[in-house]
Amino acid sequence: MTTLNVLGFDVGGSKISMFLTDSSGKVHKRARIKTPVFENPQQLIDLLGDMADTVEKDTGMIPDSIAVVIAGAVDAVRGILRSSPNLFGDKEVHLSSMLEKRLKKVVYIENDATAVAISEKVFGNGKGFENFLYITLSTGIGGGIFINNKVYRGALGMAAEFGHVVMDPQGPLCGCGRRGCFEAIAGGRGTMKLMEEMGSYSRSPYLQKIDRQKMEAKDIFAGAEVRDEECIAVVERVVKNMVSGIANLVNIFDPEAIMIGGGLANSRELVIDRIEKDLPEALKSMRRNIQIRKTNPITVELSPLAVVLNEHETPAFNYERIVREMREKLSERM
Repeated sequence: MTTLNVLGFDVGGSKISMFLTDSSGKVHKRARIKTPVFENPQQLIDLLGDMADTVEKDTGMIPDSIAVVIAGAVDAVRGILRSSPNLFGDKEVHLSSMLEKRLKKVVYIENDATAVAISEKVFGNGKGFENFLYITLSTGIGGGIFINNKVYRGALGMAAEFGHVVMDPQGPLCGCGRRGCFEAIAGGRGTMKLMEEMGSYSRSPYLQKIDRQKMEAKDIFAGAEVRDEECIAVVERVVKNMVSGIANLVNIFDPEAIMIGGGLANSRELVIDRIEKDLPEALKSMRRNIQIRKTNPITVELSPLAVVLNEHETPAFNYERIVREMREKLSERM
């Protein structure tokens, strides 16, 4: 039986993660580094190439397939990074061909949120559904789409930009340049802006303990978890906006299920359970039975591998062992 070795990279604005696994399910190597400031795309190619070389040297294993998931607008079919706000702005980068030239192997690239949707299908909650959405609630709001058991990317690989559906044309300015986008009123930046508008910081015993310059939206959600009244008031308004935005997506895509991940979705009680409870009412006469599931962090971590498995028939791949090893590693970090 042929063994398939897969090297996966997850390139984000703050960190780059890497792991090497094989079809027996054993994870042979993993690493995580802080994302440096790149002056040009070639520096990213050189860094990933060097990391791949180190893996081969340390393990003696040669990857058969390489996948890179990255935050930004990705044309996965053509292997092009069309824009990446946290890396190269609107500069178009032919990432696959550049890395293939460096490593002499086929390289798959995918948008990070779409890759998680694929991982949900391969490893996670999506196994039992043909039509589902993955939504990430974080600093921004994005996601991935499965229609009739196939990932939907759109004409240029820019589908599932859920965060840029306008919900209030007179609302706050979004990073995309429009006003009142979903992520502008329900994402991390929107949460911070709402806190400012409500004057919550000065009245919140929990938030007063945190340096205002270092505060993030997740701190407000953490405050709500410990029943700080000011934090709860902010979170309730944000989650109400989340429900409204998700209801719009339900009416567009008519999914069987919605998987929700991202840093703002860590609280099952405040976010996941509330969305599940309030969504039917938000849909009014268009209500239907939608399964709401929380995305497992292991599913996110395995997304580069899922991108490769989605492209190949690999029935011999030992998924259970991979998930078990990832779960053990995750518990060690907690």
